[in-house]
Amino acid sequence: MKTYRLSYNYSYFWLILFIILFFPIALMLLITGCSFHNDKTSYTIHYNGSRFWLGFWTLFFFPIAFLLLFFNGFSLEEKREPRS
Repeated sequence: MKTYRLSYNYSYFWLILFIILFFPIALMLLITGCSFHNDKTSYTIHYNGSRFWLGFWTLFFFPIAFLLLFFNGFSLEEKREPRS
C-alpha cells in the first residue's frame, strides 16, 4: 500500500485561520495549493484560474466555487527524483 504525505505550499496561517472561521475557504485553499509526496515522486496541484475569485465565490455561494474549479480546471505536475 502506498502512502502519501500531504504538504501545503502557501501560508499555514491563512489555512489554520480559515479552518477555524469558515471551513469551505480552507478546503478551497487546500485543494488549490497542495502537494502529495511519495518516496521519490511528488505531485503538485495547480489551479488554472484566479484564486481570489474562487475564494470570493466560496465565501458568498459555495456551489459556484465548485463550478469554477471544474470549468477552469487543474494541472497536475509530477516530479520524480532521478534513481541512483
